[in-house]
This record gives sequence, C-alpha cells and structure tokens, in this order.
Amino acid sequence: MKFKLIAILILISLTFGCISEDAEQTIQEVAEEIGQIEEIEVQPPEVIQPEILDEEQINTASLPETLRIGAFNVQVFGVSKADKPEVMAVLADIIRTYDILAIQEIRDKSQTALPELVGLVNADGSNYEFVVSERMGRTTSKEQYAYIYNTETVLITSEALPYPEPDGEDPFHRQPYIASFQALNGDYDAVLILVHTDPDEATEEINSLDEALAHAQAVYSDEQDFILLGDLNADGSYFDEDSTSDLDDYYWVIDDTQDTTTKATDYTYDRIILTDYSDFTGDYGVHRFDLEYNLTYDETVAVSDHYPVYAEFNISGDVD
Repeated sequence: MKFKLIAILILISLTFGCISEDAEQTIQEVAEEIGQIEEIEVQPPEVIQPEILDEEQINTASLPETLRIGAFNVQVFGVSKADKPEVMAVLADIIRTYDILAIQEIRDKSQTALPELVGLVNADGSNYEFVVSERMGRTTSKEQYAYIYNTETVLITSEALPYPEPDGEDPFHRQPYIASFQALNGDYDAVLILVHTDPDEATEEINSLDEALAHAQAVYSDEQDFILLGDLNADGSYFDEDSTSDLDDYYWVIDDTQDTTTKATDYTYDRIILTDYSDFTGDYGVHRFDLEYNLTYDETVAVSDHYPVYAEFNISGDVD
C-alpha cells in the first residue's frame, strides 16, 4: 500500500508535467513517514547538576568570548536527505559555525540520519554532541527536535525534555523542547525553548508559548535568560505580524524585516525571542549559507527551504 500511494503521487506529477512545492514535500513525507503510529511519552522536567570539569579537560585560552546560538528547520530531514552527500556536507559545515544549533523537522523513523550527520560534523576533529526529543505530532507524520552543541564551548546542564502540557489541554502539535546550557569559559547560561508550530494553528501556538515559558521559569527559578527559538511560522497567512501576541513584552531578535526562506518567498517564519537581552552582543541575523558557500539555487533548496537564524551572546558578565 505504501509504495502504491507513492507511485500514484509521482504519476500525478508526471502527468501534469510539474509538481507544486507542497506536493513535493508531501511525497517526501509519505516516503519517510507513512504507516507510522506512535504515542508520545512526556515526562516532567528534572534539572540535573552540570558535570564539573577540571583544568585538564578544557583549554580556556582557546575558547571564544561569545557564543553563537541558532535555530534551523532542516526540512524533512531523514534517510533520503542523509543519502545525499553534497547536502550532508553543507549541513555539517553550517553546524560547525554554531556553539548550539536547535534543529527542527527531523522525520526519521530509522533514527539513523541525525547520528550520521553529527558524525560527519566531527569528522574534521570537532567535538559536537546532540540531544534529541521523542517523535512528536498528532498525525502519523512525526517530528523530532534536537540540540546539536559544541562540547568544547558549552555544557548542557539539564535533561532536555518536552513541555508537559496541562491535563486536558493540547495547545501544541509538537510540545516545545526545553534544555539549559552554560558556557565553559565564562558565566553565561540560558534556558532554550525550541518549537516548530503547526502552520494551521501558528497564531494559537505562538500565544501559548508564554505558558511554556512560565513553566520553564518555574523550573529554572534562578535563571533570567530564556530563549524561545525555532520555526514559529510567524508570518504570511499563518500569523499576522502586525497583530499583538502574548510574547510582545519580550525582545524579538529576528524582526519582521528578515526573510528566513530560501525559495522565492519573503517571510519571517523563523524567530529568536529573548526574555533578557543584557548578554546579547547585538550580532544576529539570517545565515545565508548559499552566499557563504557559493551555492546555486537548486543546491540551496536541496538543503532546506529555510535559512538558519542566529544570535550571539557574551560569555562573561552574566549575573544570573
């Protein structure tokens, strides 16, 4: 049945001589996901003590004075994309430019694509690790979040866990994924809250993020630095940029003037939002990897239909 459905979709595209972007993504998703049904096990968050490193484990003189934190929707990342060496090489190069990169839209039932990618990142002697969420979603098409981080510059200081939605409530198709990190050579630390909203309910989910934030603030009661980031679908027909939201009191680093899409569109779907910008260096933006690596349009969209977004933070002077 799986292969018949895929064949029908491809036959339709060939019959009409073209295929829409939505249909193209649908075929990818069907190939990766059809027939899969799982339940999500959500556990209450539990803060754990950070590992204590001695001077022999880190060379502080070689560490940078800032941290680069980003978010990247890698668009249907699974075994099909992992089988494209040229795409994986670009993804690995992108990841190496970040201290922490929050990844969305991992769709891989085999659970092999992400470890393969991080292994490729480390092939040049880098030391990145990752934490990954459970597979989430209300339909058979499940997604995972991941934090990929440089162990030479940052330390993860809590167990990464999904936001535990209140009993009887289901505000998110995919619950935000929460984890705390600390700079190795400095006092900066922050709690990251990663989310990929559902396009059809982006406004409702964006306005529910303050509840996830309040939960994280209660768990990490001594922390002031919370970073909400990810593909919020916060533009276009999904979200009115000129309207108010429950997050208006916070600092939207990626503002409405940015284009975070790689195709012939101009939308600010991807965002980084800060509760405290006292450690923010002012360096931020949309990571145009196509310009950085001199890619053609086709090479660029093969990587993703989104660009990463990023912000940089001072590692010294954090008082919370």
